[in-house]
Amino acid sequence: MNFQNLNLFILAIPIVTSFIISIGLYLYYRKKPKVDKGFKFNYYALSYRRKFWRTVYSIPICILSIGVIYLMLGFSRLFIFITFFITILFAIQATYNYVMWKRELKH
Repeated sequence: MNFQNLNLFILAIPIVTSFIISIGLYLYYRKKPKVDKGFKFNYYALSYRRKFWRTVYSIPICILSIGVIYLMLGFSRLFIFITFFITILFAIQATYNYVMWKRELKH
């Protein structure tokens, strides 16, 4: 195994672990009642309203993360891609949670 493959393997470990944990938490909490008041650390136990607001509150953290990535990588194509990808993901997540929150209110 050469050095480049080792770096990709080391990068893949936290990504795969996060993905597996996210799926497990989603499956565990999907049929449980959701929390709409008070503090709840687990994202999957929140109502859509709370998920939407958590997404909105995490935007400054996202901007700070993009700034750190810029300091580490400089202005490159990779930086532009990462910025675009994070922005699109946050927009999709916020839109989905908002639509589901409003749909939940109708029922």
